[in-house]
Amino acid sequence: MCVGLSHSKSVVTVQRAFSAKYAKDPPVDKTIHAWYKQFTENGCLCKQKSSGRPLTAANDGERVQASFLHSPKKSTATTAKELSMSKTTVWRVLHKRMVFKPYRIQMVQQLSDEDHRRWLDFCL
Repeated sequence: MCVGLSHSKSVVTVQRAFSAKYAKDPPVDKTIHAWYKQFTENGCLCKQKSSGRPLTAANDGERVQASFLHSPKKSTATTAKELSMSKTTVWRVLHKRMVFKPYRIQMVQQLSDEDHRRWLDFCL
């Protein structure tokens, strides 16, 4: 198919040949040009290995860390807005790089000796 494009220099000719051979709607011209470019550069139309998920930039991690060290009670949503990044990125930096765990602070009162005895009696 790419050879036809190099000989005829016409996408329409390639689309017609594709329709005749495969009895399907032909690919659009952008796809044909992309295939031709890949074939001339790589020698095949094989799918290339992808780079995978993009990593969080090092300076983003440092910005999140500085923000939370400055005020640790701040929410991830607030930090994400302040730093103009997604909540997921902020959460990932906190969880994986800084090894912060989610928790909620509870204020409790200290039990007196009398309360402690009542508690033990209740449990028994």
